[in-house]
Amino acid sequence: MDTIQTLLYKIDLVDLVQEYTPLQLINGVYRGCCPIHGGHNNTSFCILDNRYYCHSCGATGDAIKFYCEMESLSFYQAVEALADKYEVSTDDEKYQREKDLYRENAITANSFHKKVNTVTDYLVNKRGLSLDTINEFQLGYDSGGYLGVDVAGIIIPIQDHYGRIVGFSKRRLDSGKPKYKNTKENEIFHKGSLLFNYHRAVKMIKHTKKLHVVEGYIDVLSAHEQGLACVGYLGGRPTQQQLKILMEIQRLYKGDVTFILAVDNPLEDDAGRNALIKTRESIMKYTPELNVRVPIYPT
Repeated sequence: MDTIQTLLYKIDLVDLVQEYTPLQLINGVYRGCCPIHGGHNNTSFCILDNRYYCHSCGATGDAIKFYCEMESLSFYQAVEALADKYEVSTDDEKYQREKDLYRENAITANSFHKKVNTVTDYLVNKRGLSLDTINEFQLGYDSGGYLGVDVAGIIIPIQDHYGRIVGFSKRRLDSGKPKYKNTKENEIFHKGSLLFNYHRAVKMIKHTKKLHVVEGYIDVLSAHEQGLACVGYLGGRPTQQQLKILMEIQRLYKGDVTFILAVDNPLEDDAGRNALIKTRESIMKYTPELNVRVPIYPT
């Protein structure tokens, strides 16, 4: 196991949480007041399968994410503090190599974000995004060349469930194809095993008990702008791994969440209809209990 896996294996999340708040074992589940938002409901915070979840503030994650929240640390600050606490080495090559990749991605995102003023009018007036959303998602601009795309485009950082930037997508501004070009798969970027905007959306579900699931990055940004909990599956249809992430969310909410799968209008769009049929087959095969609804748009 590498550093991260070893650390998560060694940490008993119940013990770690109880350094901040007492927990009680109720019907086989550890529960207590949420130390993250300082809640007073003694059953809102719970631990399931070495992950925590708060039904009041929506915070969720593993031991590293919890420590980040409680100590206001970045991911790698938390890892190294916990590694020292639990006597786990951080010297392995995989850990150091991945840490370097994340650092490079953060620098790259900042570099492109500094140029976003070039396309601010387009993002605000044509895409309906606010400056807050543009800055929150750290959108950027490239005049040409990045990811092998020689024309100008919007740079969209892609984050994992910890909020770390794992890769990028470039959305070209002309009518050429492909419209989007992603970072190539590497040690930290596996498109089919993550959901774009997951780390923000999962905290918003508690308000409406709905999670919108869409294909494209801009669709996610637009939904987020409207206050909707929304994630993107970044491909023609959700993968098995992505469906299992949705199933985990449903389990955390004890089934009290509806997934709104918004594909291209299946009444008019052949690609959208075919994707919907194949997605249904995948859901029935891998996550048959998933509570999914599909909107039909007016023609």
